[in-house]
Amino acid sequence: MKKGDRVLRQILYAAYERGESFMSQKALARVCELSIGMVNLVIAKLERLGTIEKKPLGFKIIDPKKILIYWASKRDLAKDVVYGTYSPLSVTEIEAQMPPGAIFTGYSGYKLKFGAEPTDYEEVYVYADPREVRRRFSAREGYKKNLFVLSPDPHLERVSEAGIAPLAQIYVDLWQLGSAANRVVDELDHKLELSQLGAFEAMIQRVQKRI
Repeated sequence: MKKGDRVLRQILYAAYERGESFMSQKALARVCELSIGMVNLVIAKLERLGTIEKKPLGFKIIDPKKILIYWASKRDLAKDVVYGTYSPLSVTEIEAQMPPGAIFTGYSGYKLKFGAEPTDYEEVYVYADPREVRRRFSAREGYKKNLFVLSPDPHLERVSEAGIAPLAQIYVDLWQLGSAANRVVDELDHKLELSQLGAFEAMIQRVQKRI
């Protein structure tokens, strides 16, 4: 995954799961462990797209949905797969045998995040150490792959919870799976809208408690 994607992930994590609309480039660089120059390149692009508004000490997010679509359209999930194989086990059994520290995305991430089956899915996508996954699921030739491993980064590990990727990461990864995931993406669209509203209300409550 490109380093600049960490910036998009953090912005969307802040908007959808923390109810934050203002942040600074300096804070982004620190959280994402990137240079200010790298962060500014991403911010400049988002400003041209009309998704943020520059302020003296940072910027305001004005269209998180457009940022989400921009990231989803430029994401290249297939390019980031570092190991893939076939397993005759069910998806539930595959998920149960993932190594410690694994972070689920795609269909599995959606299911674990919301406690509901997204659809009759047959593929598991997970951010994990490929060496550990290979020990549990060896390479098998002649079969259609149904287990795909992507390399995690430190930032993803920080914003994930209970082995589940943040909402925006699940969304952009599902988007990349094409028409097969369309219904799940539509469902997640609605949940993201509710999530942003809920996160904003939670932020207001935190502020009120401090007053």
